[in-house]
Amino acid sequence: MTREQISEALGEISLCYVEEALTGMDRKDAKPRGLFRVGLVAAVIAGLLMLTTGAVFLLKPVLQTYFGASAAYVYQKNSQILNLSQTVDGWTMTLTDCIGDDNRLYVGIEVTAPEGTVLTEQGSPLPYGIEEIDIDVSEGARHPGAWYISQIPDDSETDNHLRFVLWMNCQESLDGKNLSLTLGKLSHGNGVCDFDGSWSFQDIQLDLADQSIRLEPQVSVPVLDTTATLTELTVSPVSITLSFQGEGLIGQCQRYPNGTNITDPTIVLYDHESNVMQLETRYAPFGSRAGSGSNNATGELRIVQGYESFIDLDALDHIEICGVDIQIGR
Repeated sequence: MTREQISEALGEISLCYVEEALTGMDRKDAKPRGLFRVGLVAAVIAGLLMLTTGAVFLLKPVLQTYFGASAAYVYQKNSQILNLSQTVDGWTMTLTDCIGDDNRLYVGIEVTAPEGTVLTEQGSPLPYGIEEIDIDVSEGARHPGAWYISQIPDDSETDNHLRFVLWMNCQESLDGKNLSLTLGKLSHGNGVCDFDGSWSFQDIQLDLADQSIRLEPQVSVPVLDTTATLTELTVSPVSITLSFQGEGLIGQCQRYPNGTNITDPTIVLYDHESNVMQLETRYAPFGSRAGSGSNNATGELRIVQGYESFIDLDALDHIEICGVDIQIGR
């Protein structure tokens, strides 16, 4: 497909943006408006996935839809387009995009059944699942502690496409590492098998464009019926990590083991006009706020909070943690 054909397929977008999107552009040297537009073009171009018998299928990155169109600017700055497809026995799986930070890695997935197959997407929760998942990372990287895959709504309830989001609870950022995935056995309902094969994607090099803000506030904060020092605060577009230390926390790891949902501390984010940033909490299956560490003598507690939508770090001014304001400088 030529640059001119891509430009024509995209409509009124200038060929110069197509050229920049195809050849790559130094993000550090790009002006913000130009970067956003080129990034948007690049994402759409990445959606022009398959060239089969002259037909072009436009495949929208799954995570862009999952996190919402209102977060498009944040998505373009923090996502990695994967555009990796594999077809087995007429069934195609495409890894469309990924987003991650120190705690989470999200991978968008689209499955296309053979032409003429009707995959009915009705019910709550949605009925389809991928039963077999094998995850590996490059040597020296810490393996994700847990993972989960979930079907998300498609544009049509009766076509031959399905969308999924695979998210992993990471023990460290996988930025710059290689990820290998093998996924298989697509089924619906009570285990009715639709596809018994598997798709394998090896050595995917992750470039997560980490935008995280990392601070060491060293301030006292009331938490879990005591007062502790907030030693570290990390904010990314998809999560917030708090690290506390204090004598009053000794023994709390037994009370709140890793993976336990914790309703305290309260976390409120404010923009530059002192408006509360409306972010719906994401309660992942493994607990969105998890106290880590098994040594009850350390007095340490690490809490992770994930969200349903992106945090726009450019708009974030300060965070209130149990009534204590932490200024965010960018």
